[in-house]
Amino acid sequence: MDINPLSPGHILVIPKTHAEKMHELPDANLTEILPLCKKIVNALHEQGLNYNILQNNGKLAHQAVDHVHFHIIPRRNTKEGLGIEWNTQTVSHEKLAEIATKVKANM
Repeated sequence: MDINPLSPGHILVIPKTHAEKMHELPDANLTEILPLCKKIVNALHEQGLNYNILQNNGKLAHQAVDHVHFHIIPRRNTKEGLGIEWNTQTVSHEKLAEIATKVKANM
């Protein structure tokens, strides 16, 4: 459980393997995390439950603890849960294709 929850049922999933950021975790740990998150969400027993699964990497991304962890945050109404301001940018299709090509080349 999160000790400073954004809503009732705000739960943390914390891998035992130490890693500061998600990309530093072994793949074996990562393959266990999403099925566990699904079990936890199902255990909340609420029909139509809205929720966020949040994972921050680094200070600029609002990571407050230097150990990778995942938040499961129920959102039952607009007064509780995770509030997100999505600051979108206008980008041309050409620029998107250029970025995608660079990412694919690095994989």
